[in-house]
Amino acid sequence: MNIENIYLPIPPHQRTPYVDHPFGIYNIELTNKCPMKCVMCPRTKNMTRPQGFMGYELYKRAIDELVSQNREYIDNRLVWLHHFGESLLHPRFGDCIEYAVSKGVRTALSINPIMLKDDVIDALLRSEPYLLCMSLDGHDDESFYRIRGVKKSYGVSHDRLIAFLGRKVKSNSRIQVMVSMIDFNMNEESIKAQESYWKNVAGVDQFLCKDFSTWDGAAGDINALAGDSRRSTDTVDRSAVACTLPWEVMTVTWNGDVVPCCYDYDARVVLGNMGDQSLSEIWNGERMRSVRKEFIANKVTNPLCRRCEKLYMPQGLRRL
Repeated sequence: MNIENIYLPIPPHQRTPYVDHPFGIYNIELTNKCPMKCVMCPRTKNMTRPQGFMGYELYKRAIDELVSQNREYIDNRLVWLHHFGESLLHPRFGDCIEYAVSKGVRTALSINPIMLKDDVIDALLRSEPYLLCMSLDGHDDESFYRIRGVKKSYGVSHDRLIAFLGRKVKSNSRIQVMVSMIDFNMNEESIKAQESYWKNVAGVDQFLCKDFSTWDGAAGDINALAGDSRRSTDTVDRSAVACTLPWEVMTVTWNGDVVPCCYDYDARVVLGNMGDQSLSEIWNGERMRSVRKEFIANKVTNPLCRRCEKLYMPQGLRRL
């Protein structure tokens, strides 16, 4: 299996408001708390929803229902255990990974290497997620601060990541490690300085120059950062919505709210809550059917999708 998720878009003739196939879970938010203040993340200045940690029993319910309903999905796709927060802050992140792995779920997390203290490394090596995406922008303390908003942290992040990689190699861990940097103007110099370096560090399986995202397109401060990195949508065919995510996956936030897309940082479109409904009920519930109807009719008005630059792009959304 490739260490990136692979999407098989639903053909247009199969896009109906009610679907017979089971849901997938793209990601589960263990927490939306985070020590970073990244300039390219809407969490920093635009997220207004309450912060908290997902309860362990709620988490297990999400995993159990996915496993019982869609074995094909977990056999072929990754389930990301993060959304808009640093999952390693969750007091039971190791238990969450272990539980999913015990059920045959390939888990993945995008994390900040500054979190990799010895006890966290112990828990990661013990729980053994399938993939860790190490987000490390900048190439020194100054450039890291400009992008990630935390002072004197690049050197610490680098050293802790190197320590983790050393222990991974020594223990023959099967964890796949990807080092990622966001491709936008503020990071251009750092990518040039660091890409070849990280590609040659033992224990790194892949380096990813990650596309810049404007998320749902509603955050003006982030739109302003896109610059040349933002793909032009002037020539995109707008005769029909290309995104097929409402027929493929959902996202579960820390409090049990279910949203249709991992770009929904502020839970603008809540399809339902796991405290009131099963995921299967939410999957074909009235709110999800309403989103699908908008896509089918090519009249997208909901507050999450209407400004999204990926709405009309073939293959739709791709996010790590």
